[in-house]
Amino acid sequence: MEPRFDIEGVIGQEKATPAALRRFLAENTGPVRISINSAGGDAMAGAAMMADVERHGRVTVQVQGIAASAATLLVVAAHEVTMHQAAMMMIHEPYALADGTADAHRLAADALDKMTRTYAEAYARHTGHPVGTILAWMKAETWMTAQEAVELHFADKIEAQSQPLALAAFDYTRFRSAPAELVRAAHQNGWAAGSPEPKTKENHHA
Repeated sequence: MEPRFDIEGVIGQEKATPAALRRFLAENTGPVRISINSAGGDAMAGAAMMADVERHGRVTVQVQGIAASAATLLVVAAHEVTMHQAAMMMIHEPYALADGTADAHRLAADALDKMTRTYAEAYARHTGHPVGTILAWMKAETWMTAQEAVELHFADKIEAQSQPLALAAFDYTRFRSAPAELVRAAHQNGWAAGSPEPKTKENHHA
């Protein structure tokens, strides 16, 4: 059985960090499996994890539940990507919170444009689609079923019938075009804005 690293929750927090993944990959130089159920998180952390997955070169990613936003960066870097039949994937433009003067906001916007282009090039490199096509999909906030992810080359295959993981806890109402079932889950489970339950804040979301 291949050594397995589980990413559950927000990229860049708890066990889903570049340092934790780097240690795992350094200790396991042969074939490994990464199980992902994450709605995203810190864009820079996702990019760092993508680089480590690419360098290792023998990583199979298994998407359980959801791989969205920053989580998709390390997904597409894998040698092979499998998705549970009920899993979903989503790519969009990175965004960030900014404060300060107008010049500070312009600098932040320029940085986001560069990040968007860099991540689009990474998606294009791994899927074979033109960068312009990827940029359009990111701008539109594109959600993919497992079948659509395979058809668009973001995943390689859909795994056989198995028990899915619970959906990653996240405020899916924050996304512009989240599927209705995810928005309902956010409200029903107290993850949505205005809920009395505590929420996880992200500084950079990709």
